Amino acid sequence: MADSQWLVTVLVAVVTSGGTLLATKSTNRASLTKTNNDNAIQLFEQYKELNEQLQSKVDRLEDKLEKLQDKYEKEIAFYQSEVERLEDENSELIKKLENVKGVD
Repeated sequence: MADSQWLVTVLVAVVTSGGTLLATKSTNRASLTKTNNDNAIQLFEQYKELNEQLQSKVDRLEDKLEKLQDKYEKEIAFYQSEVERLEDENSELIKKLENVKGVD
């Protein structure tokens, strides 16, 4: 009888252990799936936030670049007109100098 009680106790322990193992495995799998899902959501939110920050920086840089381009195009136009004015003035002075030399 003592041998059969020992056998029953061991059998109950094995069945209980097996049940506990299966329940734990199932719980761990569900927990792992939830953790993976939570991590994926967190990573996506971080990506989205970084993407928005970068887009904002790109927009600011494009605006700054556009303003600089406008500024330098205006400066270039001003200096081109100055060069043309000075070239005209130089041509007139050369003509006057040639006239003065021709008079002598």
